[in-house]
Amino acid sequence: MAPNEVIGVHAGTDNEGLQGKVYVALGDSISAGRFATAQDGTFPALVADKLGMNLDLVARSGAKAAWAIPQLGAVVAAHPGLVTIELGTNDVAFNTPADVFASQYETIVAAVAGPPTRVLCIGSWLPSPFFDTIIAQACERHGGTFVSLSGFYGVNDFHATDGGSSYLGRTDWFHPGDQGHAAIAAEVLSTLGAGPAPVVGPLPPAPQIPDVIRTHPK
Repeated sequence: MAPNEVIGVHAGTDNEGLQGKVYVALGDSISAGRFATAQDGTFPALVADKLGMNLDLVARSGAKAAWAIPQLGAVVAAHPGLVTIELGTNDVAFNTPADVFASQYETIVAAVAGPPTRVLCIGSWLPSPFFDTIIAQACERHGGTFVSLSGFYGVNDFHATDGGSSYLGRTDWFHPGDQGHAAIAAEVLSTLGAGPAPVVGPLPPAPQIPDVIRTHPK
């Protein structure tokens, strides 16, 4: 999916004056929709639909935090009422130095935060308490809210099936499937006070992540 693709959606629930405003989903392949079965089943589309917002998707598969910095002008120009920043998974997977990531993430949050924009910073899909702490602290410094995905990666049902089909092509196990996207959306909406949090558990021990992202469960 190309960056800055705009998907217009409309539906029913107002939340803190967000209805009818622009929601920018800034992120990597998960924000881009891999691997939901249908376009309206991605977590950004589900959030936009629930809140009655117009979705502006600024996302690219494989994106690290550094990729987002040149996109910030487009994000700000959209005058969003809500921004979700879903970045860090690829930085965790491909060993971006923590201090570099922290500086880049700080730049991103500082650029998009502030009235009248509500900012939610989504934690890493890959388990990384250290990077999640960086994300949470940067977000909170600029008045945003951290959304943890802790435990999500360890739930097999949240992953796509390996070699299945989706509107973006053949799936792999690494990315969330429909249930994973629904769980992320529920966590975002719960943070906004627009629905219950997903039930995650009981959980197996967190998997060990090798240097190269694995696409199959062990």
